[in-house]
Parts: sequence; structure tokens; C-alpha cells
Amino acid sequence: MQGLPGSPFQSSQRGFSISTMQSTESEATEMNPSDAQAEILRRVSRRNDASSQTGLSSFKKSFSLKRAATSAKPASGPSQDTLTDVLEEVAAEGSLSLVKAVISMGADPIYRSIGKLKRLKHEALAKATLSGRAKVVDYLLREGATYGETAKRSDYTPMDRAMLAAAYKGHADLINCLVASHGVNPMVEQWPREMYDAQHYWAENQVRLAKTSLLDGLSKWKNVDQGTNTLKLIMQHEKFDPTALISGVFDNKSELQSAEFGHRPWQTTYEYSVLACFVRAGWADAVEEMLSIKGKPKQYEKEDDVLQYQGKVTRYVSPINALTKETWSKRPEDALRILRLLIDRGFDLCLAQRTATDLGVRTAIGRAISADAAQGVELILQAQGGLVREDVFFRRNRREINALPLAAALSFNSLEAARVLLRAGAHPRDPAFDDMNVLQFAAYHSSATNSSMLTEMIGLAPELTYDALSFAINGINKDAVRVLLDNISAAARREQIAALPPIHDMLLHCTPPTKPELKTQYLELIDMIVQWDVGYALQCPQLPAILSAIRKDNYIGMEKLLQLGVVDGSSLVLNSRAQPRGELGMWTMLECCELTDRSSEWLGLLRNFGAPLYH
Repeated sequence: MQGLPGSPFQSSQRGFSISTMQSTESEATEMNPSDAQAEILRRVSRRNDASSQTGLSSFKKSFSLKRAATSAKPASGPSQDTLTDVLEEVAAEGSLSLVKAVISMGADPIYRSIGKLKRLKHEALAKATLSGRAKVVDYLLREGATYGETAKRSDYTPMDRAMLAAAYKGHADLINCLVASHGVNPMVEQWPREMYDAQHYWAENQVRLAKTSLLDGLSKWKNVDQGTNTLKLIMQHEKFDPTALISGVFDNKSELQSAEFGHRPWQTTYEYSVLACFVRAGWADAVEEMLSIKGKPKQYEKEDDVLQYQGKVTRYVSPINALTKETWSKRPEDALRILRLLIDRGFDLCLAQRTATDLGVRTAIGRAISADAAQGVELILQAQGGLVREDVFFRRNRREINALPLAAALSFNSLEAARVLLRAGAHPRDPAFDDMNVLQFAAYHSSATNSSMLTEMIGLAPELTYDALSFAINGINKDAVRVLLDNISAAARREQIAALPPIHDMLLHCTPPTKPELKTQYLELIDMIVQWDVGYALQCPQLPAILSAIRKDNYIGMEKLLQLGVVDGSSLVLNSRAQPRGELGMWTMLECCELTDRSSEWLGLLRNFGAPLYH
């Protein structure tokens, strides 16, 4: 297999050479044979001294004597047991020279003797493997050591399991050793045994389990350069296939069937191909090379396999949907390059899928928006501009909902993505949430993103300025109110407005806040508006608005406007009659006060500021 020109996957030597590979473990100091033998003798002597100084119980003494009597021991040398103990110790440390020295002195590379005719495998190979000591593992395997026998009815050998453990520990040299020199299949993958139990006993065992494989473990390495070197070797293997399903999650908790089946949970399996796995990891060079091997979308994009009456579904995650929010956040440049590669190959940008990390159906643009990956959103819209008008599904306020992309961007506080969407054809009048359009939503909900977007959107729909101001005041969104007041001031200087909005009426129409912090913000908002109206150009509150404030029990707002002189108390005649907003018929101020839970306080407030009873 030849790599792409200029690719880091260009053809490399297939032979394995540990010395040329970057190791995940610190290398043990090697010695010449005579120094290594002297070090082994020192360790043997230290063990013998420790044994002689330790008090043993009668049971331990008898066991030790029995063991010593049955252990092979040279006429003038350390016991076989002691040599085996030292072998396990130096194997874990990773010093090949010490391993060779202790074996040359009589230690068996495979077995520990436990009697004249009985032998048991010792743990030198296991300890070296656990520590990622590739040189020692390679030597012991060549000397005949093994990881054990393959279990009956099992597709996985003990060496396969050793390789999987090495993959998730990041032992690069050990993986290279096992694959290149000892014939391990790098495409092996396995589910934990608990999955098969859960498939039969779904009600008692609600679980979420992950498939393991060498390539899945490799894709999780933080050291991408080191992982790339290992991946080069694997991609040269005759069994390597980028479409193979090597990563997955089994879940029988999160998805439910219809009421027809009594809300029995689905047994859902999410499967990722090799390509999708490295798309998810953000390894752009690897993705490019794999696409050069097999790059047709139909080789990766598969329909869900649903067994309705068995309650089973297998979801095959497309590479385009494997670009997660985490990929965009951690490796934005690589994610953008991967997205471009997939678009160029014709992968379906409209494909909406559930994945192992999504609670609902998602699309590529939805994931890019959630990560505020503006360049990704722009690239998607360049390929398919119509997606700016297509709903995306996402989670808001703990519920799965759908909305247009711009509304989703504002909900996610994805400022740069929102700007891209606005340039691509989204409009402030587009629907958002709770019967609000996008502009109203940005005015009502306080956030830095909404304030910034409000400034940009109001220029596209200046006729909505007063409407947006009403929502901003009702949401007690000081930042949005400030933006809109500045916009009104600029328009007034340009003589582009005929009349100012009834801002004081808007203040009184607010639902009175109950939380102390919101009360403070509301009063500060009133102060800010009064200071803005330095020329007293705003219209005084009208009687319907005042009656609405009383009916809503907006006591603090009315009191504040009376204190600031915005409302003239002497002009408020208690038997004045008008129709409060949202009410039927005509009401007097006295009637509105008496229908509140604190009528005496309202009447006291109004009389204190000089409100007469009659005309």
C-alpha cells in the first residue's frame, strides 16, 4: 500500500524495530553481560538476606522447607524460585539485559517449578506486558512464553487481549511488536460479556457498554504523532479495512419503544467504522489516507438495522456525523479539514442520526453550531445553502426540540456561527421559541451573544425595533435595552423616526419580578431609561398602562415612577375609568386596587403621592 504524496502515511518499512519507535514508557538502563549478571547476583543475595531475617510461622517454615526440597537448585547457586522472582521483577522494570542474565543463570522463561513433576506459568511476561516493556515481551515470546491457551468457543486469543490492553494504555512499542513480529490481528474487536447477558435479560440489566478494539484504543491517544506511527504499521496489514466496524456502544437504557410495547427499552447498538472512529478523533491525515483506500459514501452510510419485534436496532454512524462537538472544540483545524474531505467525497450533509453521544437526532450543521464552529457552518452552507432554512434538532431546557439554525445558534450562545447564518440568509423575523421570532428572542434573553447579534440583526429589520424593545423590557434585559435605545437615538439624529415608543407604558406592563436580584435589575432598568430621556421626550404613562400595572400588582414599578416624577400622582384620579391591557370592560383605579391582595398598600401609595378620589 502506497501513501498519498506528501502524506505522513507514505510507505514505511514493514519490519519492526523497537529502537526507532517512540516509547510510552521510560527505557530501563541496559548493561553489558558481566554487569547484568553481577546485578542479578546482588538482587538474589538481597532476597536471601531478607528471607533469613524474616520470622516465619511454623506453617510458613514447613511450606518453605517443602518448597525448597522440591525446587531445582544448582549445587552452588540461587534456587529456581529465587531466580523466577527476580525474573518477574526485572521483566516489569523492562531491562532486557537483566532478563537475559537471569535466564542464563537458570531461570525458566516460561514456568515456575512447584514440584518434581509440576510446573506453573510465572508472571514475567504478564508483568512486562502490563508495564508496556516491548523489548522484554518480544524476547520472552521468542523464548516460548505465552499468554495462555485460547478458550473454547472464543474468537479471541490471550495475545489479542494483551494487545487490547496495550492499546488503551497507550503502549505504542508493545503494539508494534505484537502486530509486526508476532502476528496479532490489528482488526480484532470484542464486546464485553455483560452485553450478551443484557441482550437476554434486558429488564434486569440496563447497561451501557463499549466495544474494545486496537484501533478504537489508538484513536483515543493524546499523542497523535505517536499514534500516527503505529497506525502506519496497522494500515499496511493485509486485513486492514477502513469500513470495518471497530468501535461501538451497546445501550438498552436511553431509547424507548412505543407504548404498543409497554415502553420496553430498545437494545440499541451504535457502530463506528474505522474511518468514523478517526473522524471522531480528529486525525485528519489518517482520514485522508483511509479515504484514498475506500472513499465512496455508500461504503460507510448504512440504514439502521431494526428488528421491531425483538426490540433491537443497530445504528451505523456515518463519518459525517462522527464529527462531534468535542472534535470541533479540541481539534478545530483538523475537524474543518476532515469536513472538507468528506464533502468533496459526496457524504450526505442532510443525514440526521442518533449517535452514542447524542440523545436525539442530529445533523452535521447542528453539531457544528453547538460547538460554535463558524468555519464548519460556513463550509456546510457553501455546499448546501438551503440548510440555513432547515430545522435542526437539539436539546434545550432538558427537552429535545427543533428550530431553525439561527435560533439554535442563539440558544447555544454560538456567536460566530450565528453571524455566519445571518450572512447566509437567516433573518430576524425567522421563528425561534415560545412564539417569539429570532429578534424578539435575542432581546428577551440576556447573554453576550444575544446582545451582539441584536446589534447586527436590528439593521436588517429596523421596523421591529420598538417591538424588540418591548420584549427586552419585559425580560428585564438591560444590555438589550441599552442597545435598542442607542439605536433609537441614532435614528432620531438621522430624523428617521416619527414618534418615540411608549417606553414607560412598557415598563408598567412588565410582570413584576419576585426574586430580589431581578427586582434590583428592574429598578436599575427604570433608572437607566429615565436618565436616557434627559429631554423628557417620552410620553408619560397612560391610564390603561397604570391600571394594568395595578392589576398585575407591579407595585415596585409604579412606586419607582412616582418617586422619579415620571408619573404625576395628582393626575391619578381614583375613579378614572379605562380598559387595562388584557382585561375586558372598563375599570376604575379604585376597583383595580381593591382586587389586588394588598389593596390598602396600593391606595396608601396613590394617596401619598396626591391622587384625588374624584374628578
